[in-house]
Amino acid sequence: MLSEVADLFDGVAAAPASDRRLTQRLVNAWARAARGYFPSWAAMKEMDLGDDWDWVFVVDLAQSVGFPYFIFLGDNLGKLSNVHLSGATDWTMSMLDKASEDIYAAVASEGPHYRDDLLTLCDGRRVFLRAVTAPLADNGKNITHVVGAASGRFATDTEAGFSPVA
Repeated sequence: MLSEVADLFDGVAAAPASDRRLTQRLVNAWARAARGYFPSWAAMKEMDLGDDWDWVFVVDLAQSVGFPYFIFLGDNLGKLSNVHLSGATDWTMSMLDKASEDIYAAVASEGPHYRDDLLTLCDGRRVFLRAVTAPLADNGKNITHVVGAASGRFATDTEAGFSPVA
C-alpha cells in the first residue's frame, strides 16, 4: 500500500512538492472567510482553494466522541488513512490521524494551530508532516467545527538522522 501511495503522489508521502505551502494558503482562506469572526464551514466551502481541497478535512466537534468525525475529507488526504505509522505500542495510527490530532488545540487557541512533525512509516521510511487546524463556527462565535490541511514529503537519509556508511 505504501508504494501505491508514493506513486500517487509522485514519490512524496502527502502533497506534491509544489504544495508545501498548503497550510499557509488554508490559513489565508480561513482569515478571509472569518471577517472578524470565526468563519463557518459554509463560508469556507465558498473559498476557491482549487486542488488544495484534495488535502483538506473538516471535523464536526459535536459528533467527535473519542475520534474525529469527518464531514469532509479531501480525496488525496483520505488515502492517507491507510498509511500507517510505526509505533512502540500503537501500530494503528495513520498519517491522517496525526494530521487531525490537533483539532482541540485549534479550539483551545481559538485560532490556527500548526504541526511540524517527523514521522516514521511502518516500513521505516521517514516523512516530514506539516499540518494546520483552525476553528469554525456556524454562528461566528461558538466553535462547532475544525478545518485542517496536511502536506508532507519523504525525508532524505540525512534529514531523517541516518548517516551514510563509509
